[in-house]
Amino acid sequence: MIYRNWSLLSSTVVIRGGVATAGLAGIFLLGGKEKFNGYLCREGERLRQQDRAAMGRS
Repeated sequence: MIYRNWSLLSSTVVIRGGVATAGLAGIFLLGGKEKFNGYLCREGERLRQQDRAAMGRS
């Protein structure tokens, strides 16, 4: 087997890229995008309420 420094780096990049691609495909194919968007909306509203409460105390 021929050992090359770049082959170790490139294999790591390929593996991580494959995992990221599989994760994104899962999000889009299984409807995770809508769930995540709902979570962000709820979290944003919670933070806005905290800001209003903090401004009211000032």
